[in-house]
Amino acid sequence: FPVLSGLIASLVLTYIASHAVQGVWSYYTMEKFSWNEAQIGYSLGAVGLLSAIVQGGLIRVIIPKLGRERSVYIGLLLYSIGFILFAFASKGWMMYIFMVPYILGGIAGPAIQGLISTQVPANEQGELQGGLTSLQSVTSIIGPPLMTGLFAYFTRHDTNLYFPGAPLLTAAILSLVSTFLAWRSFRVDLKI
Repeated sequence: FPVLSGLIASLVLTYIASHAVQGVWSYYTMEKFSWNEAQIGYSLGAVGLLSAIVQGGLIRVIIPKLGRERSVYIGLLLYSIGFILFAFASKGWMMYIFMVPYILGGIAGPAIQGLISTQVPANEQGELQGGLTSLQSVTSIIGPPLMTGLFAYFTRHDTNLYFPGAPLLTAAILSLVSTFLAWRSFRVDLKI
């Protein structure tokens, strides 16, 4: 049970962190780089294309080669790096380059879900997947207001704390905590 709960907690934090990009990308790039609607659209198209490549093909190659545990660590660390790079980007073109580690971090979610599924008997897999989908829905209630609230607070022009990258930095911290929770779960005696 501690293994399963630690991995689920890790997955939940990863889902919440993902809302930094989903929730504030448009606002962030307009605020920091003065992007217009077309530039935002192109960048989101690039994110979608790269995500499709990773989710549609690369995870089938990467996870078996690295193993699930290592895929979790590398994926979550790449997410963290991507979030940090986004948060401190100084030029708009950098966002495209920084998409690469962020998108490659997408191997973490399927690796964690695969590990979670090994901890549950075959006759309970449907319940597990339903529970994970429910948790993802809950994070969709928590994540957007958290990240947009951070963005709103740290972009107020009447404060000395102006930092548009605050939600992205928060996501990096959540990803690092998620990495620690996964590591701790593996140490409990996870059989991979």
